Amino acid sequence: MPRLRLLLTIVLLGLSPILCLAQVAGAQAPPATAQTAVTDPSYRLSAGDTVAISIFGEPELAATQTIARTGEVRIPLIGEITLTGKSVRDAERALEAAYRDGEFLKAPVATLSVVSYFPREVSVLGAVRSPGTVLFPRDVTTLDIVEVITRVGGFIPVSKSDAVTITRRNADGRETVTVVNLENTMGGRRQAGRESADFIIYPGDRIWVPERIF
Repeated sequence: MPRLRLLLTIVLLGLSPILCLAQVAGAQAPPATAQTAVTDPSYRLSAGDTVAISIFGEPELAATQTIARTGEVRIPLIGEITLTGKSVRDAERALEAAYRDGEFLKAPVATLSVVSYFPREVSVLGAVRSPGTVLFPRDVTTLDIVEVITRVGGFIPVSKSDAVTITRRNADGRETVTVVNLENTMGGRRQAGRESADFIIYPGDRIWVPERIF
């Protein structure tokens, strides 16, 4: 029995340094980093979005830029390149082509992700239940007008829903006004199976719902 106790003591003494090292290693192990959210490759970039750009194997070419109102970002070696209106995947291809065509890299592989989205909104005023601003979801760049009107509570009894006006500023700075008839697409007057008016609303549009004169 004393001999067995002696053997157990020797084994435990031998294991002690190993256990201590394991505890130290566990204490020093860096915490797992959360994965970066992947941007929908079909998302279309717009001015004000902040994007992170990286080129595989070329860490010095990494850049984080906010897309200017003109639609451009400035990146290493290439300089200014237009990204607005492009999907994330198309923007990556454009970056790869720019580095390749400029003979900076032979076979570049670009990755683009959106770090922060510029707030996109549309104002709805006039004869609706809750006039105000409608924010676009983070990764959405267009909304159907029926959805927008629904988000502000819909029409009220005096709404002139057959003459809803949408004011839009074009790329050249000029404004255009379009009149849309929503008489048969909203509320109790909605046609069977009709869930949209097939009129697309873009960020920055202004919607006005006039009152009906009886």
